[in-house]
This record gives sequence, structure tokens and C-alpha cells, in this order.
Amino acid sequence: MRNLRLEGKYVYLEEVQPKYFPYIIEWRNNPENNRFLNQPFKLTMELQTKWYEEKYLNDMTQGLFIMLDKENDVPFGTIGWTDYDACERICIAGRLLVGNLLYRGSLKWKEAAKLANDYLYNSLGVEFVYAHVVKENIASIKWHEKWGYIRSFDFKFPKEKKVSGMEQYEYIRDSYMYKKLLEIDHIEDEVKNEQNKYIT
Repeated sequence: MRNLRLEGKYVYLEEVQPKYFPYIIEWRNNPENNRFLNQPFKLTMELQTKWYEEKYLNDMTQGLFIMLDKENDVPFGTIGWTDYDACERICIAGRLLVGNLLYRGSLKWKEAAKLANDYLYNSLGVEFVYAHVVKENIASIKWHEKWGYIRSFDFKFPKEKKVSGMEQYEYIRDSYMYKKLLEIDHIEDEVKNEQNKYIT
């Protein structure tokens, strides 16, 4: 059983495990959340457990973190990756879902995203991270562009062109672009400034 845990200042990421299944099921079945998800069915505890036991635990090319607020241990979303290839040093970032709406756009969410991205580049050692976004999902497109992704027209992963009847764009970001993003967009500074609000 895998048990990854990443510590931030005000959030932490914990690898998915059964105790988080009720949250995942609730989030992914919420119509406001799943409009653009690759899930053309209602998720149940049986389906979630089967995926976890038969696929996830036996597939080291993928990972899924639960994002939690350190202040109250409240889970508020998921973030992860698939198609990790150590030889090519690539993966697909995804499974991005802020299930608790109170955290959308928050600095705690930004810190969680940074922890996950740092893990991909620094711990897994990937050089290129891909992402796939439904073309009508403008909010997600803007988010990926803000986080340094650029659109790729070559499609490294052709199977992602159309999923569950939805056309997708492919985006890519390399390690250099991510490092520059931290400098230019000051994501680290934003997180630190937010953290300073709690220091009295």
C-alpha cells in the first residue's frame, strides 16, 4: 500500500485511501463539479473501491492526492497524475478537483497545487508534464495557462483528443517553464503572504 504524504505550511497532501472515498464520491457526483470530468456514470462506493484495489494499487504510473487543510484536517479536493514514464520523464497531470467550493481560488489551494507540482518535477523527476482540458472548460484553460502550460498541437497522447464524447486540448509545461513561473507569477510569494496573515 502506498502512503505518500506531502507537507506544506497550511495544507498537506495525502495519497488516496479508503477513508477519503466518501468525499471523492460526493465531489465527483456533484453536477457542478463533474460537468467536464471523464466520468459518464454515477460513482458508487463499489466502483471506487474496485478502481482502488484492482487498478490504482497495482499501477505505479499513476497517483492521486487528497488535499487537506492543516488547520482543521478538512479534505477539500484531489490532484494527481497518470501515464508516468520514468524513461521519457513525462506524465499527465490531472484529476484536478476542488470539491469544497470554499477553497476554490484560495491561497491554500495554490499551496496544495504547488506541492503537487513540486513533487512531479523534483521527486518523480519528470521534465515534461502534459494536461488535457475539455475545450469548453474556459476556467480550466485559464488556470492551466496561468500555471505555465502552453497548448500543444502535436498531441503526445492521441487517446485524449476525445474522451466521453468531449473534445480536449493538450497542454504541456516543462521544468524550465515551471521554474520561471514561480519567479514571474510569484506563486511562492503569494503563499507566503497569505501565511503571514496568520502570524500575530
